[in-house]
Order: sequence, then structure tokens, then C-alpha cells
Amino acid sequence: MAQSDPQNEELLLYDPLFETPPDTVIRDKEGKGFFGKAVVRKTVFIITLLIFVGVTIGLSFSSLTKERFHYEETDGGYMLSECSTTASDTVLTIDVVLSEDGTREPDKKVVAVRQWAFCCDENVSIIFIGRDVREIANTSFYSCTALQAVIVDPENPNYLSSDGVLYRKENGRATELILYPARCDLYRAMLSLGASEPADEAAARSFVSDSLRLGEKSEEWREAQQKGYPDKGGYGLTEKECLSLRSALRYEIPTGVTRIGEMAFAECGNIYEVEIPEGVREFASMAFFKCAELSSLCLPDSTEIIGSDAFSYCAKISDLFIPARVSEIGHHAFFGCDGVKTVRMACGESDMPATDEDWMPKERRLFLHDVPISYGEKRGAE
Repeated sequence: MAQSDPQNEELLLYDPLFETPPDTVIRDKEGKGFFGKAVVRKTVFIITLLIFVGVTIGLSFSSLTKERFHYEETDGGYMLSECSTTASDTVLTIDVVLSEDGTREPDKKVVAVRQWAFCCDENVSIIFIGRDVREIANTSFYSCTALQAVIVDPENPNYLSSDGVLYRKENGRATELILYPARCDLYRAMLSLGASEPADEAAARSFVSDSLRLGEKSEEWREAQQKGYPDKGGYGLTEKECLSLRSALRYEIPTGVTRIGEMAFAECGNIYEVEIPEGVREFASMAFFKCAELSSLCLPDSTEIIGSDAFSYCAKISDLFIPARVSEIGHHAFFGCDGVKTVRMACGESDMPATDEDWMPKERRLFLHDVPISYGEKRGAE
């Protein structure tokens, strides 16, 4: 039997990383004075570690005990600046200050809702807006994934709601669409099936329970719709339910509206078609951002301003006609509209509106390229 060579074994076991074993013992450092002593350095380390652990526990406890509603005093009342809901908060009323136990404080009127106050909320399904609320930021309810409807007190002079959709109003008429809730299709389908619009929180909770059951029943039907299946019969739904759900995927904006507000339809995956009336002049930034199922877009001749990211990532839009009165198109306004092969402009090449960077759809080849522009086009011609 061959004997191993001790010198070769030593070479095989050698690793430069461990040629000198690391010194894991905290020792005194000569010439470093008081702070070079091992006991001092150990004490500093332990204190630092305890502070870090304490801060971490404190932040965790703070997040668990965070106030559900946070208000700030403002001119004439209070502003709801932040809301951290729980699973039980399916229905909320914004009219007076609420204490942590839900007690209403009638003398403290809520007159405003701050931007992002409900951002990315996953619990609230119906929100009632009181008559004294005079200012709601366009982004107050951004990405509230469970929200079906906003219902405004009829006596509110500043806002109104129609079928769960929130509008700003002037002289009693809707002038700006503020919010189309993410699950407004369920709310509108329920109304179409004969349900009454809830008038108070108790009725709203019952409404939400029924609408969620309809939503669960319709999941298979919705998947079929995305694949182009017929809209009648089957999938565990009655024909009337199928027709109501199908109708709720389309929305007609009322005449008199002149502006589609910032993020009004943003990330609404349950809107397939929107009928936009003449008179709408502005589509604010991100108005239809990431409406993945929006399949058609007909900008009215009254359109003047198209904001940044107004229709970005609406990949199912195939025909894009820009009316002659458009004077401004913001950056990335149609970026990600991959279904568009040609931008059709009513104006001539010399009359192009002011545009910002990357406003056009892109053609995806080896690299992204702007799709071609055709000038002097007429509506309806392709």
C-alpha cells in the first residue's frame, strides 16, 4: 500500500484564507488609550446592540399600535391625513373625526382628505363622503384595490357621485371625474341586477357581502372574457348576471365633464371600454395609467391636453387618433401602448402639438423604436 507524502498533504490542506487563524478575541489595543481597552470596547458594542434591538422593537410595536385615523386641524375643520384600515373597515364614513374606538366626534367636522390618505388600501369597499367635505385630493384613494364605490352626501356643494364614481361639481353639475374605483364594476353590476344604492353603513355592509359573493361566482367568467369567450350563459352565473357584469365593464362619462383627473382610472383592470363625451378638454397625468384591459380609445375633438403617462401601458389599444385641437402631449403619454402600429394625427406635420420625451408608443424589435406618424388623418379612417 502506497504511503502518502506528508508534504503533499500539507499542500492540499493549505488555504491562504486560514493561513493565520482569525483573532476572534477582543483584546486591548496598545496606544489607543481608554477606548482601546477591551472592556470598554465590549461595553460600547453591547450598548450599541441593545439600542439597535430597542429601536427595532419600538418601530415594530409602533406599526402594530398605529392610529387607524390621523387628522390635522385645518381652516374650518379637520383634514383626514392618513388612514390605516383593518379587515373590519369595509365601510367608512368621512364626515366627522373618529376616535380610535370608532366614537364619532360631531363637533369636529372633516372638511378635507389629504393626497395618498388611503393609498394602496386593501380593505375599504365603500366610502361615504359627508356634506362638509370641500377638498379631496385626486390621489387620496389611489390603488385602493377593494374599493367599489364612493357615495357623496347629496347636500355636498363640491362633489357628487354617480353609480359609485366620484366627481367634482360646479353649479350642481359634474365637471371633473376624480375617481373610478378599482372594483366599481361589481358595484355597478349589483345596481343593474336591482340592488339599491346603500344609504348608510349598515346597508353598505350588506351590499358589500352580496357583491363579493357575485365577484367570487364570476371569477371563471372573467377569465373566459379575457380569452374572448361569449358573454352569455354558464360559468355558474345566470344570463342576467352575465349581461350585468358584461355591461359593467363599459362606462359612459356624463356630458358636462371637461377634465379626467389625475389617476382617475389608474390601474383599473376591470374597465374594457370608456365612452368619452365631447367637451372633455384635458386628460390629466396618469388618468388611464395601466388600464390593461382598455381595448379602445376615442379622444373627442374637444381634447386639448394629454398629460404625462395619461394612457401609458394600455397595451390593448390598437387605434390611436389625435384630434386637431390637441396642443400639448406630456412625457410617456402613450408609452407601452404596444397594440398601436401607427399614430394618426389630424393636424399637419408643421402643426404638431408641443410634446415631451418618449410620448409615443414604441415598436418592440431588437430595440424600442417610435411607431410611424401619419398626418392629416380623419377620424375613423385606418
